[in-house]
This record gives sequence, C-alpha cells and structure tokens, in this order.
Amino acid sequence: MADGYSLNTPTGYMKRFFEPDTVALIGASAVQSNPGYDLFLNMRDCFGENFYPVNPRVEEIDGIRCYPTILDVPVDIDLAVVFIPARFIPVALEQCAQKNITRVVIQSGGFAESGPEGVAINERCLEIARQNGIRVWGPNCMGLINVTQMKVLSFMKQFLWKEKFVKGPISLVVQSGMLSAGFLATILGKTPFGLSKVASLGNKMDVDESDMMAYLIDDPETRVIALYLESIKDGRRFYELCRSTHKPIVILKSGRTRLGAAAATSHTASLAQNDAIIDGMLRQAGVIRVFDMNDLLNTARCLGISRIVPKPGHGRVAVLTFSGGAGVVTTDSLADYDVQLADFPITLKNELKTVFPDWMDPSNPLDLFPAVAQNGPDKVYHYCLEKVLDDPGVAGVFLHIFTWFALRSKIGFEKIAQLAESKNKPVIVWILGEGDANRKLSLHLESLGIPVVEEISDGIRVLSAMIRGR
Repeated sequence: MADGYSLNTPTGYMKRFFEPDTVALIGASAVQSNPGYDLFLNMRDCFGENFYPVNPRVEEIDGIRCYPTILDVPVDIDLAVVFIPARFIPVALEQCAQKNITRVVIQSGGFAESGPEGVAINERCLEIARQNGIRVWGPNCMGLINVTQMKVLSFMKQFLWKEKFVKGPISLVVQSGMLSAGFLATILGKTPFGLSKVASLGNKMDVDESDMMAYLIDDPETRVIALYLESIKDGRRFYELCRSTHKPIVILKSGRTRLGAAAATSHTASLAQNDAIIDGMLRQAGVIRVFDMNDLLNTARCLGISRIVPKPGHGRVAVLTFSGGAGVVTTDSLADYDVQLADFPITLKNELKTVFPDWMDPSNPLDLFPAVAQNGPDKVYHYCLEKVLDDPGVAGVFLHIFTWFALRSKIGFEKIAQLAESKNKPVIVWILGEGDANRKLSLHLESLGIPVVEEISDGIRVLSAMIRGR
C-alpha cells in the first residue's frame, strides 16, 4: 500500500477497510425507506466521484449512474459494501473475486443467526472468500465509520451523524448493529465524545474482535479502545493482544447468564462461553470490564478526556468535597464499588490544617468549605489537591464542585489540571448545579483534560477503572 503497510499484516489488511479510496455499494436503493438508500447517501457524500452504486433494476439514483453488476464498474475498487438478500450474496462475492476486490463488508442479515439455510449460505460465502483471498466483514452488521477521515460505510441515518461527530482518541467496537447506532446517537447528544473509529462487527464470519484489536493497537489515532462483545472468537489471540498494549481497553461482555447467552446465540449466532473463564482472562489481560452500557460509554469517554496514563493496581482514593453530606453519599457509593478511601497520614493532616480553621481536623472525605470560607477558593483547592496528590497512599482524587460557586469564584482549574498531569494521578470531577452553567463548566474542565461526571456513582466507577483496572 502507498503508506508502506503490508496487506499481510493486521494493520495493513484492516487499513483497507477503514481507508479505502474507491468504494462500491452492491444493493444501492432508490427507495428512501430502505437502508440501502441511507448507505447510498452516506457513501456518495463521503466518497463523491470515487463511489460506484450497483443495482441491476435502476439506471441511476439521484442522478448518480448505477451499474448492473460489480463487474461493470469501470475502475478498480478497494472495498465493496453488500446489502442484498443473503441468498444472492455468494454470487456477488464470486463477482467481487473476478473484480479482484479483496475487502467486502456484508451488512445484510439472514445468515447463521437465522437457522440451517443461513448457516449454509454463511459457509458458502466463507469458502468463496478463502479461495480468493477476500476478507469479509460482517454479516448482519451496520458496517464501519472512520471519523478521523469522515468515511461513513454504514446505513446510519444522516440526521444522527452529519455535522455531529467530534474527532478524538476513542475507538468503539460493537458486535451488534443497531446497538452501535444507539451508542452513536447517545454519544453525539452528550458532552463532546471524541471518536476515531466506530465498528459494528455483526456475526464475525471472518473479521473478528482480534483483527480489530490488532489494528487499533497500532492505530496512532486511537488511544482508548471500547468494545461491546457477545462472544470472543479466539480467546488466546485476544488475550495476547490485550496484554501487548498500554492503551486502555474497556469491555462490556454480554451473555454472562444462561438466558443472556441464549439471546446472544439468536442475535449474532454467538456461542455460549463460560463467563468465569472470560472474566479471569480479562482481568489477567489488564482489561477494564464493565457491566452496563452507560459504564462502557462513560468510562471510555473519561479515559479519552484524561491526560493521565492509568496504572491499575490496588490504589485508594481521596474525596475532596464542598459538602459534608455529599462526602457521606460518596463514601456509601465507594463501598458499593469496593473502592477504598485513602488513609491520610498524620503528616498530610498537619499540612492540611494550615488552611483549615483550628476547630477542624481534616480527614477523608475532606470537606473544603470551612477552609474556603477562611482562605478563599483558589488557594484552598490548589493547595489541598497538591498535598493530597503528593501522598503515595492516594492513587486518584474525586473532586466535588458546586457550579454556581465555581463560576463566580476564582478557582485555578488550569493549575488543577497541571497538578494531576504532573503527578500522573487521575482527578475526576462531579459537578452539581444548574444545567447551562454545568455544561459551560464541564466543557472548560474537559478542555483541560479533567473528566466530568453527572452522578457520584459514575465518578467512582471511572476512578475504579483508572486506578484498579476494573
């Protein structure tokens, strides 16, 4: 390839999926209610004159010429997206082979998840692909999106994504098709969530999560990898890949229960797996495992915002709050997640006492309000954070901020961000206040690399992931 990557390496053969120059859509539709029309619009807008729709029933769609078959397309094609009924796909794959197309994304359903007939079609497609050196993505998926280069190879509705993507360091891999669209809709409606690549794997006929991991580990535009998986196809390879990287990996692995595993089988033909074995493997590999969708997205988002390199271990946290009551609630939530409060040594307490009233004995959680009333917010926030982060018994800090107070007082958030980065210890902020003010403060803090959460439990969950790896 022009960039020097060999097509025989994971980075090389996956790069062709994410960075094609010329693309074709087998199954382009002129019917606006058909997902094939959404695919047409997305690929047309992203690839322009390098996009070639294929449909034997129509001569053009929205003024763009359609070709009867992929063999009629007059140029070499890097990647073909296929969205036609499953029974016709083996012939389409054979034609792709004749056209020397080696990357195919099948977004149609009706394969192994649908019963014996679908299994037979799946095996025939795989046979054709292997005989002709074709790598197949899918089937039963929503394709992929390269946000960095704005190449959308998915039937996701344009109103959900157009002019809404924020480029960033997080790559999201989702086995389910519609769930990936749901994740994106949620992400794009929240605080800016910087994305690099988005992948919907589907049934994993050929390309699987290990192929994705090998590519994303090498991808310089990906710093955090988040995955929703119903199965892990090659456990040993996946484990070794996870162990090989310092990039944070967050996984929501479903099918943990007997009923959940049965649902996964009917959804993407995923085989049931022993969850205790999977859990042990993920822990040994240093993967952050989460158990619901909010945790997956929130943890990945915060890891992407933070400029701290997580060092999982057995660390404890300090809680700095503006309210004794909020400190109590946080302590209860820490217990729910089995996260421990750091014990402040006498030396640290003596240092903290210099900014607190004589009557107060500083402890963890640390109520900053009496010190702020006496010495002002900028000095207290900066001083207390510096001393707490200096303590070797503190692995991370959960900082509470009252929005109204913060926006009307002088608090050096830039200095707070510099402190956290210099100590390489995460500082997560929970803010409480009015909506527009919250958003303004959140945007400012996150521009400095300080993640902000909306709920106390979310903050503890993220801190747990960053200091313990779970």
